Amino acid sequence: MKQPSKIEQPQLTENSREVIYKDMVISLLIPYMQKEINNYYKEYLTELPIIFPYSVDIVNVERQGGSGYLIRLEVIAHPFVGPINTVGDDRIIIETGAFGSVKIIKFEHIKSYQLPWNWQHIIKKPY
Repeated sequence: MKQPSKIEQPQLTENSREVIYKDMVISLLIPYMQKEINNYYKEYLTELPIIFPYSVDIVNVERQGGSGYLIRLEVIAHPFVGPINTVGDDRIIIETGAFGSVKIIKFEHIKSYQLPWNWQHIIKKPY
């Protein structure tokens, strides 16, 4: 008996429309996310971690109210210091609307990662 084949997901190329749209949206929202990350980590680290579009995963996107331009985006950001030493995972919920409105609805630090020995000097207190 032949095994049923798994449904194959199309492989998206770097220049596919979906990937370009994702990269564009994340790139435009980076300053808002970075501000939240700075606000959280300034208490714990002497050097603030950064994020790039490739260090942000989109978890969920949904239109609020069924129609219109109010869109809620949930992401997990993986901020890092130095040559990509990830310091944590942070959930950020963002709401965007017509005319370019952007509002951070929620910031939640969900996981911390230990820094390598040569980056321990930037830790103010455990995070």
